[in-house]
Amino acid sequence: MRLVAVGIVCAFLGLNASANAETVSLTIAQGALAGTQEDGILVFKDIPFAAAPVGPLRWRAPQPGPSWQGVRAADRFGDICPQPRVSWAPALPQNEDCLSLNVWTPDAQAKLPVMVWIYGGAFITGSSALPTYTGVDLAKHGVVVVSFNYRLGWLGFFNHPALAADAPNEAHGNYGLMDQIAALEWVKKNIASFGGDPDNVTIFGESAGGMSVNDLMASPRAKGLFNKAISESGLGLTSSPTAQASAEAATSFGARHDAPGDGELGLARLRALSVVDILADQAKLPSATIVSPMIDGQILTEEPGVAFARGEMAHVPYIAGSNSNESTLMAGIHMTPDSMLRAAGSALPTVRKVYEEDGPLTDDELGRQIFGDALFASGAQALSDFVVKSGEPAYVYQFAYVADALRGSVSGVGHGGELAYVFGLRGINPALASKATPADRAVIAQMQAYWTNFAKTGDPNGEGLPHWPTTSGAEPKTLFIGDDGTKAVDGFRKNQIMLSYAAWMKRTGQTPPN
Repeated sequence: MRLVAVGIVCAFLGLNASANAETVSLTIAQGALAGTQEDGILVFKDIPFAAAPVGPLRWRAPQPGPSWQGVRAADRFGDICPQPRVSWAPALPQNEDCLSLNVWTPDAQAKLPVMVWIYGGAFITGSSALPTYTGVDLAKHGVVVVSFNYRLGWLGFFNHPALAADAPNEAHGNYGLMDQIAALEWVKKNIASFGGDPDNVTIFGESAGGMSVNDLMASPRAKGLFNKAISESGLGLTSSPTAQASAEAATSFGARHDAPGDGELGLARLRALSVVDILADQAKLPSATIVSPMIDGQILTEEPGVAFARGEMAHVPYIAGSNSNESTLMAGIHMTPDSMLRAAGSALPTVRKVYEEDGPLTDDELGRQIFGDALFASGAQALSDFVVKSGEPAYVYQFAYVADALRGSVSGVGHGGELAYVFGLRGINPALASKATPADRAVIAQMQAYWTNFAKTGDPNGEGLPHWPTTSGAEPKTLFIGDDGTKAVDGFRKNQIMLSYAAWMKRTGQTPPN
């Protein structure tokens, strides 16, 4: 059912029906919702898209969401999925019962493009409730914005042998990725009630969320659930752990908790563990242990980059890019500039020669530049090339605009630094937001226009915007958003990017797209 006049609904529900009432209500298949308004945008939060993954549903594929009688309050975010506390994020309530989503819509009577956000956090932390991801400003551009929670860490990516016997007809291991697919299925079925077009859905995400976008592009289970994709700092050419490697780690986890092997008793003991115990064990993992989407044969059948190279990904328009100083992420993932130089091995002299075409670099700066190109810029370019080869348009960007208040005090745009320009200033530190200059706000307007134009038509270009051309392997073109303006650049860092691009193709046995 569509949104009904606020006054009528409020009167019917016995709510305040004054002219300034903030409560708005609508009904979906699961039941009635009472949301709020924010700056003219209708907001509905904490809508369960799947059953609570607790008890016997821990480490199971997401099950259908609950229905309810009466009116469900949808005026605040639900609990976030269990995760370690981090200094840079607010301490929000956590609960295994966390599979909920949020919707911002400018008009529940319309048929608008839909943008579904996937948060980052290394598949260990993150939530849709972070203030940064407030969808109001994007929704003002005439789109419906959706965000959701997905399971993280050991609770989201866990492939213990006992699980296959417990639910033999389900996929196993990639529970967090299955949550993402379940959220998209919910959107397909329900978003029309919020004024969204279920046949015009764009997925977009950053960091682990950008990786998730690429994973969903490659997943056979996600095809048909979205029509466009944006991967912000989503890597692209990194290896995915195998199901076997994940099973070995999960079996070791079980052994540490007196639940080895694949018997029912072992699984029961695992499901009886407290979240505190699981997070404590997870914190002891060696830094080399990857807790993330794995190649399981069903949700992911091969490395996403290989699926792209073979043309076996979703054939949809695509945006991918990175920031000018992604190396700010290095410490958080236990990497150093020196480790990047060591990884180059005997090829380091050749690599150094390419990077020092315009002058010598310190080892620290060389390692940081290699990190940004190898993990981020090369993947954005490569996957975009493969999309173009498949017959769809792809657009590559490099975000290098430093806010006026920060200029001179930071070196480039760090990992995640583009988010305030995509979502706007509502969710960032008010002290920083208050310092935004007209130039800063112009870049925000530009980024939001590119992103929402793309969601509407598959083409980010529009009136008043610098032209953003599609890219290709033969003639790579990148939209460079920098302090001196926004412009298309031919062959942006082509020689540096091709070092990692070529090494990946050699490792995987792929051929260039041209």
